[in-house]
Amino acid sequence: MKLKEKKVYLDVCALGRLYDDQSFPRIQIEKTAVDVIVANIKFGKYQLYYSPVHGIEISQNPDVIARTEITELLGDFGSNCARVVNDTDIGSRAVDFFNFGFGPSNAFHAAYAEKIDAFFITCDDQLLRKCRQAGLEIWYGTPEDFCRKERLL
Repeated sequence: MKLKEKKVYLDVCALGRLYDDQSFPRIQIEKTAVDVIVANIKFGKYQLYYSPVHGIEISQNPDVIARTEITELLGDFGSNCARVVNDTDIGSRAVDFFNFGFGPSNAFHAAYAEKIDAFFITCDDQLLRKCRQAGLEIWYGTPEDFCRKERLL
């Protein structure tokens, strides 16, 4: 019997923590947690999913080095990384989130993660509040919350 695949969906804010200014304690903690998650994805404990929104957001990053590094990171996961397939349900669910006050990118990130029943991981406090208020139907939280939940730290 095959075990249920553990799906994770890290938004660009979480992936970007690896390349953010590490002089702030919170960012150091979040980076460490993302490093642990990334290592576990590469090891095969989790399957990382990403969406077309990732590509759009990454391409708009003014920091060329971070933009390149995040793109390469997604490529480094190999078979432990998959792109979410577009679906009409995602667009209508994203509109629901947008109407609830989510920004366009965050609305789509939440809709994609919810559609595939993935753990939704972000460092964006405002987004987490909106997820709670909107009643997102999957687990969501910060990288360190996820690591604690999964007993990775």
